[in-house]
Amino acid sequence: QVSPLLQRRHALETDIERAQARLTAQLEQLQTRESQLSSQVAQRPILKEKAIAVDKQIQALDKKEIYQKRVKEKGLERRAFQQRLQENRHIFQEKLEELVQKLKLLDVPNALCPLCEQELDESHRHQVIIKTQAKQKDVQEQIWVLQEQISTCERELEILRQEYNEVKDQMSPRTSLRQEFAQLEVQLQTTSDTQQQQQKIQQEIEDIEKALCSGQYALSLQIELKQLNEKLQQLDYDEQTHAIVRGEIDNLYWVEVKQSKMADANRRQAKVDREKPQINREIENFRQKLQSFSTSAPICRQINQIELEIQALDYDRIQHQALLKSLRETQVWQLRYQELQQAKEQYPQRCQQKKQRQQRWQYRLTERDQLKKQLDQLTAQMGGIVDCRSDIEKKEQQLQQQRLQLDALLGEQGRLQQSLTQLEQVKTQLQEMEEQLKEITKNQHIYQELSQAFGKNGIQTLMIENILPQLEAETNHILARLTGNQLHIQFVTQKARRSGSKRKNSKLIDTLEILIADSRGTRAYETYSGGEAFRINFSVRLALAQMLAQQAGTSLQMLIIDEGFSTQDPDGCDRLIAAINAISSDFSCILTVTHIQQFKEAFQHRIEVDKTDDGSQLLLLS
Repeated sequence: QVSPLLQRRHALETDIERAQARLTAQLEQLQTRESQLSSQVAQRPILKEKAIAVDKQIQALDKKEIYQKRVKEKGLERRAFQQRLQENRHIFQEKLEELVQKLKLLDVPNALCPLCEQELDESHRHQVIIKTQAKQKDVQEQIWVLQEQISTCERELEILRQEYNEVKDQMSPRTSLRQEFAQLEVQLQTTSDTQQQQQKIQQEIEDIEKALCSGQYALSLQIELKQLNEKLQQLDYDEQTHAIVRGEIDNLYWVEVKQSKMADANRRQAKVDREKPQINREIENFRQKLQSFSTSAPICRQINQIELEIQALDYDRIQHQALLKSLRETQVWQLRYQELQQAKEQYPQRCQQKKQRQQRWQYRLTERDQLKKQLDQLTAQMGGIVDCRSDIEKKEQQLQQQRLQLDALLGEQGRLQQSLTQLEQVKTQLQEMEEQLKEITKNQHIYQELSQAFGKNGIQTLMIENILPQLEAETNHILARLTGNQLHIQFVTQKARRSGSKRKNSKLIDTLEILIADSRGTRAYETYSGGEAFRINFSVRLALAQMLAQQAGTSLQMLIIDEGFSTQDPDGCDRLIAAINAISSDFSCILTVTHIQQFKEAFQHRIEVDKTDDGSQLLLLS
C-alpha cells in the first residue's frame, strides 16, 4: 500500500519542484524585462518635451503657410488688378490715338465734323478742337494715373514676391519636422504601451513572488501531495522499521519451521498418547501369546531346529560384517569403473573441445599481441599528444555557458515573439489610427478652409477686394465728370508695415485707405477744399449706391441731393450740373434741394417753396 503512494509522492514532489523552477526562471525573465522597460519608460519625458517643441515649430510653420497663402492670394489679386489697369491703359491709349487722329483731321481747313461728318465753320471747328483737346488732356491724365497705379502694383508685387520667398525658405524644414514629430509620436505611443506592459509585468512579478513566498503554485499537485501524506500518516509506515522487521523475519524463519515440526510432533504425540493404552494391552496379549507360542507352537520348534542348524553352520557375524564392508568398498571401484567407461566414451568429444580451446587460446594470444602492439603505439602517440584536459574542461565550461545562453536566447525568443505579436497588434492599431488621422486631417483642412473663408480675412475681404476695383472705376468715372479729370481716387487694401529699421522686405498688412490724386500728386483727403471734398463724397456715394442696387438685382429709381452745393465754385457747379444731367438717364427721378439760384435755373422742372404767414407754399414750375 505504501510503495505506490511513495512513488506518487516522489513524482508529485518532482513536479512541484519543476513548477517552482519554472516560476523562478519566469520571475528572473520578468525582472530582466522589467528593467529593460524601465529604461525605455525613463525616456518618455524627454521624448514628450521633444514632441512638444517640434509641435510648436510645426504650428508656427503652419501659421506661416497660411500667411504664405494669403500673400500668394494678395499677389494674384494685385496681378489681376495690374492686368485690369494695363487693359484700361491700353483702352485709354487707343482713345488718345483716336483723339490725336481727330485733331489731325480738325487741323485741316474746312474739315468735316468727326461725328456727324458735316462741314464746320471756324467757330464750331474751334470749339470742337477745344473739346477734343480737353478730352485728350483728360485721357492723358487718366493714362498717367493708370501708369502710376501700375508702378505701385509692380512695387507691391515685388514686395509680395520677396515676402513669399522668405516664407518659403522658412517653411523648408517643415517636412522633416513632421517626420520627426510622427516618429516621436510613435515612440511616445510605444513608451505608453511599454509603460502599460511594465505595469503588467510588475503585477506578474508581485504575483509570482507572492506565490513563491506563500507556496501558492501547482495547487492541484500540492493538494494531492497533502492527501498522500495524510494517507501515509494513517498507514504509519516506517521504512527503516520495516527493513529491521524484515531482517528479523528472515532470521526467525527457522523458528517457524521448528514450530511447525513441533506442532506435528505434538499432534503425533497426542495421537500416540491416545493409542498407547490399546497398544499396551495388545502388547501384553501378544506377549502372553508369544510365551504360549514359544512353548507350544510348531514354529517355535522349527526355530529351535533352525538355531541348532545355525550353530552347526559355525556362522561368524563379525566376519559377515567385515565381508559386507569390503563389498561396499569394492562397489566404489565399480562406480569408478563406470565413470571410466563414460570417460572413454566422452574422450573424443573432450579432445575436440580441448583442440577448440587451444585454438581459441592461440587466437587470444595473437589478439593479445596485436592489442599489446596497438597499446604500445597508442602509448607512443600519447607521448606526442599534448594534454588537452584543461582545454576540454574549458570547452565543457564554454559548452555549459553556451547552453545557458541558449536557454536565455530561447527565453528571449519567446519574449521577442510576444513582442512581435504585440507589434503586429500595434501595427494594426497604427493603421487604424492613421486612417482616422487622415480623416481627421482632411476634416481639419476643410474646417480650416471654412474658418478662413468665413473669417474676417475670407469671403468678406475677398468680396470687398473684388468689389473695390469696380467701385473705384465707377467713382473715378463720376469724379472725372465732376472735376474735368482733375481728381482721381484709389482704394488701397494693403500696405507695407514699416519697422524702426525701415527694411525693404517689410510685411504687408490689411487696410482700407482712400488715396486722392490731382495734377500735383497724391495727398490726404483733409487737404482738399470743401467743394472738392463734396464732389469726392458725391462720387463715392453715388457709385456705391449704384453698385448696391446692381448687387441687389435692381436699379436706382430716385436720387436725392440735399444741399451741399454752396461749397462749389461756379466751375464746380457747372460740372456738378453736367454730371447730374449725364446720369439723369440712369434714374427715373433726381431731386435736388438747393438755395443757389444757378442751380435753380439749371433744371427745367422745379418745385419752389415760399414761406408765408399762412405757412409754406409750393409752386411747380416746368
